Amino acid sequence: MLATSVPALMNFAGANGLHPSPLGLIWSFAAGGKIFVYQSGVMVTGYSYGYFEARDMLRVGICLTILEALLLLVVVPFYWPLIGIR
Repeated sequence: MLATSVPALMNFAGANGLHPSPLGLIWSFAAGGKIFVYQSGVMVTGYSYGYFEARDMLRVGICLTILEALLLLVVVPFYWPLIGIR
């Protein structure tokens, strides 16, 4: 789904005056925190076309991974008992 939606998203960004790099990174990272380019085929494609640099990926990926971990630390203690995991 991501591979087919990124080109349309880039066209949308260009048509509406948005910078495509941050929008594409947010769109791709929505599937989960990724720190390195090789963790997703979509990221490899975006990187190969020069939409972002490896340091951008690392910086945004670390922030989102930390945010995801904190969210899980808060949600899991309440959610797991509801589904029978102790």
